[in-house]
Amino acid sequence: MENPNVQEILEKQVLTVAKAVEDKIDEEIAALERLDLDDIEALRERRLQQMKKMAEKRSRWISLGHGEYSEIPSEKDFFAAVKASERVVCHFYRPNWPCKVPVSECIISSSIHPNLNVVLAS
Repeated sequence: MENPNVQEILEKQVLTVAKAVEDKIDEEIAALERLDLDDIEALRERRLQQMKKMAEKRSRWISLGHGEYSEIPSEKDFFAAVKASERVVCHFYRPNWPCKVPVSECIISSSIHPNLNVVLAS
């Protein structure tokens, strides 16, 4: 007998959540319908500024060597690379020690994630 009660409670909860989601979507649609040309132009300008800011970040990342896998020859260069970038992945290795992370994985990661500076240090 407890099973039908549990199912009824579950159905009521699902209906309550669905009603809340539907109300929220209706509010968003109503807000979009109330937009006038000035509001749309403001949204467009804000999005344009976001896109320009992202383009500037990408060009800065490229200038810092992001999107490439590079080797750091000295400790001084290591600290310069780490301080210049917000996000750095450094692959530390020893020439005479087998590495568990293949270099190819680091190269792929650097090309997939242009916001990372992937470097190799011995």
